[in-house]
Amino acid sequence: MINVSATKFRNHLFDYLDKVAEGEIIIIRRNQKEVARLIPSVQSNWRDKMVNKPKILVSANELVKPLDEVWEG
Repeated sequence: MINVSATKFRNHLFDYLDKVAEGEIIIIRRNQKEVARLIPSVQSNWRDKMVNKPKILVSANELVKPLDEVWEG
């Protein structure tokens, strides 16, 4: 989320619209009070923004294989 004054928002309107199009939420403030929020019309999937995608480094069988010391008794 980006917080911005109404004056700064007005002066840089198209820059902020580009940020909203990329999925950012803009909070517009007047006299230090929130007066509006600008949100994207289409919500992007947060998974698409991930830089490091998790990888499973073991096989599926090994992942669910019981641990002997936990399963004894």
